[in-house]
Amino acid sequence: MIKNLIKSKKLYEINFKRNFLSTSILKIRNGHDGNGSYSNKSFSNPFINSKTIEIQNLPLNLTTLDLLNEFKNYKISPHGIKTKYNTEKGCVYITFENNQDFMKAIDKKVFSFNNLNYSIQPIKQSLSSLLNDELTTTTTTITTPPTTTEIETNTNTSVQHVENVNIVSSLNSNHYNHSISYPNQSAITQQLWFARVSKEVNPALTEAPKLTTKTPEESKVEVILPFSTDLQLRENYLSPYGHLRIGRFLEDLDAIATVVAFKHGENENDGYKKMFVTVSVDTIKILRPLIPDRDIKMEAKLSWVGNSSMEIMIRVFSKDNDETQQWDPVLVAFFTMVGVDPKTMKPTNINSLKVETPTEKRLFAEGEQHKLQRLNSNQQSLEKLPPTPAELQTIHNLFMISKQQQSYSSSSSSIEPFNTNFIPMNSTSLETVILCQPQEKNINGQIFGGYLMRMAFETAYTTCFMKFPESLPRFRSISGLKFLKPVEIGDILNMESTITYSKPMGSEECENQTYYTQVEVLAYVTDPSIGEKKLSNVFNFTFYCAPSKSQKEKLQQQNTTKKLKQILPQSYSEAMRYLTGKRIIDSYIEFDQSPSKMDVFKNE
Repeated sequence: MIKNLIKSKKLYEINFKRNFLSTSILKIRNGHDGNGSYSNKSFSNPFINSKTIEIQNLPLNLTTLDLLNEFKNYKISPHGIKTKYNTEKGCVYITFENNQDFMKAIDKKVFSFNNLNYSIQPIKQSLSSLLNDELTTTTTTITTPPTTTEIETNTNTSVQHVENVNIVSSLNSNHYNHSISYPNQSAITQQLWFARVSKEVNPALTEAPKLTTKTPEESKVEVILPFSTDLQLRENYLSPYGHLRIGRFLEDLDAIATVVAFKHGENENDGYKKMFVTVSVDTIKILRPLIPDRDIKMEAKLSWVGNSSMEIMIRVFSKDNDETQQWDPVLVAFFTMVGVDPKTMKPTNINSLKVETPTEKRLFAEGEQHKLQRLNSNQQSLEKLPPTPAELQTIHNLFMISKQQQSYSSSSSSIEPFNTNFIPMNSTSLETVILCQPQEKNINGQIFGGYLMRMAFETAYTTCFMKFPESLPRFRSISGLKFLKPVEIGDILNMESTITYSKPMGSEECENQTYYTQVEVLAYVTDPSIGEKKLSNVFNFTFYCAPSKSQKEKLQQQNTTKKLKQILPQSYSEAMRYLTGKRIIDSYIEFDQSPSKMDVFKNE
């Protein structure tokens, strides 16, 4: 099976195509007919009819594209290819639109792949046994070059372009552990981790082997999510409001960045193993809305490398569904990773980076600037230096306005001279408590950083939505995300989320109700055995809250007086958090209005 795939030690390509069972079939698994009743009757589905074939005992390196090529002259039903894999073998079920093509497939008798023949049979299993056997329903496949290209296949009497997720990575057959699973991670994250090299360590080594130099292209990773054609994959990324889940993307972004770090930092067959951990996320910025029915492409590559740390730039594109089929930039992210010696758990030197093209040189120079900006930001932090005179004046003005408003509210005057609704900062706080489960582990056996980012984001989103319910919060940016301490399995994780700053936008009319809001999430870990609580992560999320046209009309129809909302700090500590939030939003607005914000997508 998989051993046949990886006898030769060279670069491979992982092609990934989600072909989950449809929603109706999943309902049948629980005895539900989709209409609120339960029954044992047969339902219309691609398995229970005479036009479905099965091919068993398939190797794991088979892709959906291989099947489409084999049956390219056949009319396959929409979503008619279903695959089921465990870590050793797989089965495929293909449903055809008509009996003629079904009989042609039966007459083929065998399906040939990699010089091996696999028997083609009419489906023999019942749906219940199919759904409840030990195999895991998904299509997760590994194939050798060439890279996946768009192919044309005649399905449902029309020509469709089929694209698989492409993940360039390196495999080593002797150390590839298929018994490990990550059931709670997205399929993309799982595939990225499964593709990572797991090395044999030489215990006789007393010092790290000689380092080498690599180019950015050697560690580049690209992933495509075909949301336009794969409805089941899209469903796994949808929020309750029909938008794409940012939290899921954060998990994938962290996994992609880590794989780039491993591909650059690890040297094959040197007997020395390193760990690579995320220490910070300098920025993740949304440039355009993420549209659910458009394909998403993620490109990750090294932009800068120091002695032990490296910066990974991730660019995300969305594919237009119009005639141009253009890839538009929608998101940019910069992760900082550090190489760690697993014996000493201290930073260790990593391979250097060779930059050759003008683009690579420009990105490397910008990476140096990002490092200096991080250092300067830490030095200018309000935890180390007092506020500027202008910031002190801001706090004082806020104090005076709120004091005057309190005096008017306690008086008998029926006239309200202020149009501001002050919200005490401490009243915006929400807390999430999580017992860290082993299902959320990464390949190092600790809690996955992407999972922490997702949970922090969803907590921050809920916090913002609770106090600014006039519209759905729109994610704009993450900045200054810090990983201060690893989170272990069994730790108790407290996430404390607070709105630290709000900035009214647009006109001064209260009915506008449009704001930028800054939400800070502090994550603390507690080891239950000793009861010690420590800060592990700091997250800063920027949201944009703007009512839609219908929501604005509804607000205008209400008779209640509209007031602008303003976060009010009530202690010196809260005032410092307020000013920090103000700095972040001011910086984001400056970036958003800058004509150079798209320069990162330039290719000279």
